[in-house]
Amino acid sequence: MYSGGGPNPTGNGYPKIGGWPIKPLYLYIAGAIAVVVAIFFVLRFLDTSLVMHFGAYAGLLLLVGNVRELIGSTYGERGSTALLNVMVGGGLILAWLAQFLGPLLWIPALLLVAIATPLIFGRAAVYKGYISAARGAADSVRRTLVR
Repeated sequence: MYSGGGPNPTGNGYPKIGGWPIKPLYLYIAGAIAVVVAIFFVLRFLDTSLVMHFGAYAGLLLLVGNVRELIGSTYGERGSTALLNVMVGGGLILAWLAQFLGPLLWIPALLLVAIATPLIFGRAAVYKGYISAARGAADSVRRTLVR
């Protein structure tokens, strides 16, 4: 009746993860890598200047304060201001994230701010153009997925 295999039927004494026996050495290596990555992110956070943290906070305020207005607004001057604030806030947040996750996040940050720049000059017309382009893109995605 008793096969003598002990608590682990494979007989090798390794802990199982997802049904696969894993050597403890691999678990220690994965834990050490996780600790090194955590230390890296904490040091990057502390190394980032106070100006970047301030910019991220300002961007978060812009996003939180304007997303609800942007979603519920119709065409007009108020919606274009909300769109401008959301795009600038998103650019600030992405610039802050670029300090931790790498310089590739600067690309969407700069794109958001570059797309937001025309909203300063001709708000209503540019806003209507952006909304029309977004709706057209959403319709084409919807048509592609429905087929």
